[in-house]
Amino acid sequence: MKKFSKAFLKCINETQITSVRAGKDRAKFTGIWMVEVYGRIFARSYNLSDRSWYTTFFNGEGGDIKCGKEIMPVKGVKPADLNTITEAINKAYEKKYLVKSYNKKWVDGLTQSERVERTMEFIPV
Repeated sequence: MKKFSKAFLKCINETQITSVRAGKDRAKFTGIWMVEVYGRIFARSYNLSDRSWYTTFFNGEGGDIKCGKEIMPVKGVKPADLNTITEAINKAYEKKYLVKSYNKKWVDGLTQSERVERTMEFIPV
């Protein structure tokens, strides 16, 4: 199984807004919040819309993550261990994004159950 490089994981950890491009037909990248937990990369859909990066990946289309100058092809999957890893993901969001107090409402929102259910794990391909 392919893994993300340490340099790429470091970029994810140090970048507030990481870019994702979902689907083969999309040219533009969308900025989203991503976190790294145990060498794995996760994101959650905040808006819960039907036409989003999340639904595109959830429906099996691949895409890319762009961090710094590096673009990594990925697929998105719902983590099989979501129940056991949710707390670590929540803590990663808090640690990374609560450095700015105005992010609190967004971080709190990302830890609500409907958004936890829309956790996406990105797998390098």
